[in-house]
Amino acid sequence: MKMRKPCKGRLVNVVLKNAKRWNGKSFELEREARLNACDGAETVEFDCNGALVMPALFGLGLDFMEPLRDDVYTFADGFEAMRKGGFYGGLYESAANPIDDADKFTAMVNRFKTEELGGKDFEIKFLGAYSKGFGTDGLAEMVELAEAGVAGFGDGNAAIPHSRFLRLAMEYGKMTGKRFFFQPMDRTLRHSGCVHEGAYSDMLGMKGIPRIAETIAAYTILETARFLQVPVHLKQVTCGETLDLVCRARKAGIDVTCDVGLYHLLLDDSCLETLDSAYHILPPIRSAADREALWQGVEDGTVNAISVSHTPVLRQDTVVNFEDSVPGALSLEVALPAIWNKLVERVGEARAIELFSTAPAHLAGADSAHDNVVVFAPDRPHVVVESDFAGHVCNSPLMGKELPSSILATYINGVWTAL
Repeated sequence: MKMRKPCKGRLVNVVLKNAKRWNGKSFELEREARLNACDGAETVEFDCNGALVMPALFGLGLDFMEPLRDDVYTFADGFEAMRKGGFYGGLYESAANPIDDADKFTAMVNRFKTEELGGKDFEIKFLGAYSKGFGTDGLAEMVELAEAGVAGFGDGNAAIPHSRFLRLAMEYGKMTGKRFFFQPMDRTLRHSGCVHEGAYSDMLGMKGIPRIAETIAAYTILETARFLQVPVHLKQVTCGETLDLVCRARKAGIDVTCDVGLYHLLLDDSCLETLDSAYHILPPIRSAADREALWQGVEDGTVNAISVSHTPVLRQDTVVNFEDSVPGALSLEVALPAIWNKLVERVGEARAIELFSTAPAHLAGADSAHDNVVVFAPDRPHVVVESDFAGHVCNSPLMGKELPSSILATYINGVWTAL
């Protein structure tokens, strides 16, 4: 049984009325459901009017930029975004701030847990870098990082290094027993591409990234993992060919997991016709056939989880020509209402919750949601506006779009947020 925490001023107990609450198998109507943070706290009542009350979410691919780029985004912004979107935790890896030694890991953990930021309210796990500065000049202190408590080792979403360095990193990291998290992308095949190589890139004259930039990198990673017997995770898979490689690798006894990105399930490269830099996302949004292949992977269980890849970008870095813009998209605040209905239609409620909550938490070695919940109206449309996003950036391809659902409130570690 989970212990109640000492009562502090902002913690509240909540009484949810007329809620369809998740019981582990289905949503069951409860006239009154209680969520208790601590004894002696204020009690808040909320009439759900038949809205769903589901386990809070766990996000893969969080990057809040601070400290190196706190002009873009801060930890406080990220925590506000998590509350708005119903995320009780996440797996953190910053491309700007590689955690490549134990001191950096300790400093990052302590910064997250500071009282004024509110990070102590979240279940945050960290990926250590497997190389110094996400480069190829030297290996990170992976043994020390593992002993300090990292969840695994990541690449900062950089293209994979040459094969010899990859082998050296995985060979050294093997002794920790930790999983390696890679975004499969061949550096030379990507070159300066920024969109999917296909009919739309040809029509618009934009530099494309072919599927083989992903599949060749994925094959290299999987073969190295097979040779060394190291567990690996492929981040943000974008095409069916890569999922086929994952299936074959599993049959060969390789411990491999994978996720697909939120926007890769929602969009296809026809969005490029608008030339809107909000669609500049890496790895790139691929074709409609690729998107359907990803959905098939979600349905048949090849895909372990859905990632959010929450990447803030300054406005001045987006209001430029597409190819000159900085790639990235916010997603924490809009992920659930954007995809829930379609996800349930394809895989059902239990699998949808698994993909967004329990499975990502398991991959990161995090605790389950416990009493952290999202109050969610699946049939209440909502138009995305700037105020929906935390901080002063709002780079999202869903800006101005009508989503089919709405988040009404969240309850994260005793903190009630009504939206």
